[in-house]
Amino acid sequence: MNDPGLECSVVEPGIVRVGLKATVPVEKAWLALADPVRLANWFGEIGEPWLPGRRDRIEFGDGDFFEVLTHEVTECRVIDFEWRFLGLSPIARIRWTAKVLPDGTEIAVEDRDPHRTAAESDELLTGWTDFFQRLARYLATGESSRYEWRDDIDGSVDLPSPAASALHRDTLLRWLPIASDGFAPRWFFIVDDEGPRRFRVDDWSEEPGGLRFSIEIPGAAARTWCRVTVAGKRLSFSHSGWRALELPDRRALLLRRRFTAAWVAALEQARGLAEVR
Repeated sequence: MNDPGLECSVVEPGIVRVGLKATVPVEKAWLALADPVRLANWFGEIGEPWLPGRRDRIEFGDGDFFEVLTHEVTECRVIDFEWRFLGLSPIARIRWTAKVLPDGTEIAVEDRDPHRTAAESDELLTGWTDFFQRLARYLATGESSRYEWRDDIDGSVDLPSPAASALHRDTLLRWLPIASDGFAPRWFFIVDDEGPRRFRVDDWSEEPGGLRFSIEIPGAAARTWCRVTVAGKRLSFSHSGWRALELPDRRALLLRRRFTAAWVAALEQARGLAEVR
C-alpha cells in the first residue's frame, strides 16, 4: 500500500476508499472503467456495457463472480452500482469516479457496507488496492494485468435464523454435498453440466462454531482444505490449497470453477432450508 500514486483508507466504519492518480487523459481512464473490453484487461468481464437499471455479472474466469445492479452512469465521471459476491454475500454499494487533474486523472473507488466488520474493511482495502495497482499497470502499459486465479474459494450467506442450526448433522447433510460411508463423511459430490463426480473426504473435524475437512484431488500433490463456520446468522466457507496441487493450470482451473459452483449451490440450499424452517 506504499505506492505513491495510491491513496488508501477506511474512511469510516464500513466505508473503504482507494484513489489512483494517473497521468492519462480522463477519456482514457474512463474507458478503462466503462468499456467491457478494457475492463477485462485489469478487473473482470462484464456481459454488457454499464447501463442504469441493468442487472449483470462481473466474472473473473476462475469461478468467482459478482452479481451487479447498475444505478448511475455519468460519462467520464461516475459509475455507481451495487454488487453481491457469488450472488450470496451481503450487498455492497460501489462508486467509481473519474476526476480531471492538472496533470492527468484521479480514479477512485468507494465501497460501502455499513454492516461489515473492521477486519472485513481491512480485507477489502487490501483487495481494492491490488485491483487499482493492476489498473495503474494497465493504464501505463496497455497490457493485461489481471490475476490468473485465486488460490482460495470462499464465500458467505446470511440466513434468516441463527446459522448454527446449519451445522446440526441432520441439516448439514441436506445442504452440504457430503455422503457418508456408514460411519463418517467420506465423499464430496459435484453434479453439473460436466457430469457427476465424487471426491474423497478425510480429516473430518467438528469444532465449536464450525467444521473442517480435507478433499483429495486425484493425481494432485496435496489435499485441499475446507472450513465451514457460523457467526450469528452468517454461514461462511473457505476452500484453500489450489495452488499447491501441482496440476496443469487448465485442469486446476476447471476443477476450481466446478467446486465454486458446488459451494454456491450448497449455500443457496442452506438458505432455502432456513427460509422454510
